[in-house]
Amino acid sequence: MTSVKDVARLAGVSLMTVSRALNNPEKLSPETYQRVRSAIDELQFVPSLSARRIRGDNLQTRTIGVFALDTATTPFAVELLLSIEQTAQQAGWNVFILNLLSNPPTDQNIDLMLSHRPDGLIFSAMGLREVSIPQRLKSKPLVLANCVADDSSLVSYVPDDETGQYRALHHAFNQGYRRPLFINLPKQSLAWEIRQAGMQRACLAFGLAADEHMQYNLSEHDAYWETAVI
Repeated sequence: MTSVKDVARLAGVSLMTVSRALNNPEKLSPETYQRVRSAIDELQFVPSLSARRIRGDNLQTRTIGVFALDTATTPFAVELLLSIEQTAQQAGWNVFILNLLSNPPTDQNIDLMLSHRPDGLIFSAMGLREVSIPQRLKSKPLVLANCVADDSSLVSYVPDDETGQYRALHHAFNQGYRRPLFINLPKQSLAWEIRQAGMQRACLAFGLAADEHMQYNLSEHDAYWETAVI
């Protein structure tokens, strides 16, 4: 495997000069930087980001670690991860995504994530739910996406389910529909009661009784299959 020493030898410069070319190229003359750049290209050298972070090098890029609980494998939630990546790239940040098979994350999950030395963490989940955040992660810069925790000190970003339900039903009523079928999330989900409030608000705006509408609560087993059958 090509090393920094190989690059320095081919370019005829010191290890410090190669380090400056990687981290602070503005400190080198254009000619010296080009020699190092040519050596890197010829040797196809790829610097180890993790190793440089461990050494404390002054990197210009930043990394966000994302714990993905059911979000990397669920069609409707994968857009959440895509938005995180797009936003991070636009700001010049890198993203490392770790798919979780259970909550809370295992020690192995946490060790793997922290080995990448992320500057910040996002804990994301499919479907608004309460998650358990291990103490090891609470000391890091951390935000929750589409989930909440019992620790009020943690910042959570969640969808406005009530307004979304209200606007959807308000639009249907505006189109002349008066007896829509409500296909709800499982009643045990955190968003169920919130969406019910949005439904009731829309019905009230049109002078309709919410309890007269047909509703079907999906089960927790296979909501996608149930929706297709209905």
